[in-house]
Amino acid sequence: MNHSMQHSYRGFTLLETLIALAVVAIAMAALWKSLNQSQHISQILPDRIQARWVAQNHLITRQVMGEWPDARTYSGTEIMGSRQWYWQEQIINTNVSDMRRITIQVGSSAESILFTLEGYLHRTQPPLPYERIF
Repeated sequence: MNHSMQHSYRGFTLLETLIALAVVAIAMAALWKSLNQSQHISQILPDRIQARWVAQNHLITRQVMGEWPDARTYSGTEIMGSRQWYWQEQIINTNVSDMRRITIQVGSSAESILFTLEGYLHRTQPPLPYERIF
């Protein structure tokens, strides 16, 4: 056989082609999942921001008013941004007699909490003589 007539074909084998297609398919699936997550986050972000504002307003109001609420759970609704928000405050005693921890959860309903904020309340006035402190 004549050496000048031999052609050396360099290409991909079937196995190499299938592996390359599998890698591309996995990369595309990961990209698709990432795009879906980004879209979901961008849709829920404005709601989370408003829920945070509701929680911050409740914490600041409790702190500024100087009230000493009972250690229990409070709940209710309020309007912000033309929307009704559900909120729940859980106030619990701490090891310090003049401090209580407050956890505020806010969402569109009791089942769909979007934001949780924790803070502390400090008693600004001394307890009345008839109050018993533990």
